[in-house]
Amino acid sequence: MCLINKRKLVWIRNNLLSIMLCMVLLLFVANFCLIFLPYSKEARGTFGDQFGAINALYSGLAFAGLIYTIILQRNDLKLQRQDLKLQRKELELTRKEMEEQTAEFEKQNETLKIQRFENTFFNMLSLFQEVVSSLSIKYSRGGEYYEVIGRETFKETFVNSIVRVEVSEGHRPFKSFRGMEDAIKADGLAGYCKADVPTYFDHYFRYLYRILKFVHETPLITSFEDKYKYTSMLRAVLSRYELVWLYYNGLSEYGNEKLKPLIERYAMLKNLREDLLVEGINVGSYAASAYVKTIPRQA
Repeated sequence: MCLINKRKLVWIRNNLLSIMLCMVLLLFVANFCLIFLPYSKEARGTFGDQFGAINALYSGLAFAGLIYTIILQRNDLKLQRQDLKLQRKELELTRKEMEEQTAEFEKQNETLKIQRFENTFFNMLSLFQEVVSSLSIKYSRGGEYYEVIGRETFKETFVNSIVRVEVSEGHRPFKSFRGMEDAIKADGLAGYCKADVPTYFDHYFRYLYRILKFVHETPLITSFEDKYKYTSMLRAVLSRYELVWLYYNGLSEYGNEKLKPLIERYAMLKNLREDLLVEGINVGSYAASAYVKTIPRQA
């Protein structure tokens, strides 16, 4: 029943103009026919006055039609507002979907950045291991010849092998010591800087510094915690005598300017065994952050 009424209303609304035109045309024809009726003008006037109520009725109908038109327009405006609300909701859903897609894209982009960084970092770490494996030293002592390769070269050169230190007094240009440990005991940090053995490890320390600098300056990761995590991986592959050599190299003229700040920032001496250092010799010092993780203020 409700569906039938709706159909009637729709039909009337669609054909209202045609209905009104038909009524106006019918009244015009009826009025035209009255001219030819065999009545006097007075009778016609009296007859026309009888339709005053009908005129009032038509005026009321016209006003009612105007009101109905206003109601129809109001309904149309209401439908338009509903359509606008639906459009706004659709736009809001579209905006949320775009924001989610943007967030997902940024997340993927961040993941790709980390992957790019890690690929480079682990390749550098692998090459660093190859540099260590390629180290070798040969020396003779007491008529016996020794050859040491790989990580053992750090211990051997610090404790046992013959170290020549450049001197400026007398006719002998070099002074010999058993291991870098004795050279430091004799001349302090100058003994380290003037000895011939540290030059054997130039490539090693340059590459170690390059890895630390890469992690420190990369724009692919920004937080100190992430950078500290990767430098900890590098520190984990250093043997105990590598840390001893790193300690003295960072204080020497070779590493004081560039390497030492990175050692202190990322606690690269955290696993250092101080009993392996030369006792009673003041060669300088590091900040506490070289031994314990310390978050920088700017981080």
